[in-house]
Amino acid sequence: AGLWVFGEISYFFYRIMGWRRISSAGRFLGRLICRLDGKRRGALAQAIRLMLVDEKNREVIMQVTRRGFENHYARITETFFFGRLSKDILDEMLEVRGMENVDKALSYGHGVILLLAHFGSFLLPLPYLGYKGYKVNQLTGRQRHKSLIHERVWVWRKRDADRLPVKYIQAERFLRPMLNALKNNEMLCIAFDGRDGTNWTPVNFLGRKAMFSAGPFKLARKTGAVIIPTFVVRNQDDTHMLLFEKPFDLPQTALSDLKKTVADDTNRYAQFFSEYVKKYPCHFGM
Repeated sequence: AGLWVFGEISYFFYRIMGWRRISSAGRFLGRLICRLDGKRRGALAQAIRLMLVDEKNREVIMQVTRRGFENHYARITETFFFGRLSKDILDEMLEVRGMENVDKALSYGHGVILLLAHFGSFLLPLPYLGYKGYKVNQLTGRQRHKSLIHERVWVWRKRDADRLPVKYIQAERFLRPMLNALKNNEMLCIAFDGRDGTNWTPVNFLGRKAMFSAGPFKLARKTGAVIIPTFVVRNQDDTHMLLFEKPFDLPQTALSDLKKTVADDTNRYAQFFSEYVKKYPCHFGM
């Protein structure tokens, strides 16, 4: 009951302040934490140096670092009110490009895999498409709670997110719901750089070894679903560009060595994603 009261009070202020002020408050919090938490600031600055290997100007690196903190905490505050996003608010927040790619992919009749990353406010495409009338499913992992309070907050936020026109499918249970969604020509949203799952492939990512999920590529090859790379880029005024890229090419190959094929797919996608990270380094997840 206490969390419910806290939530309703929070939403009251959300309605009074509006999403722009909420996002601005998140960015202010990010600037403050960046100033106070030297250890995290140094770690993020080092990660950005590795992303921008040709950038030697220390001040540029620190500007990107501060912006990374701002974007991270703006996203956190927006996520806190995720379940109360409406169609009208999303239309104000988002400038959408590439919907023609989504519609063309759906026209093939085998479903669409929206490939997300922990990059910017990556959850915004889900309610946007749901409110536009598309059937949207999000693949989620099993929750691992650090404490009872953490669990209670998650339950409350999950109940609030259930208000949205999005269906949630737990990844670590059965494959059938995922296959059914694609068979019904629906959308399946998957974060390929998440923490959940077991089907990981080592890739060369920005000069370092990283582990990305090969699962979406294996699923696409087995079902005929089209993969649409999907990204969200924050503008200076806290609106966002929602970008649906052209379908990711999956060359026709014999499925006799599926493991190697999807490993190659994953490596190619890692290189594609790295170009986004180099262009918008302050958006990559902290």
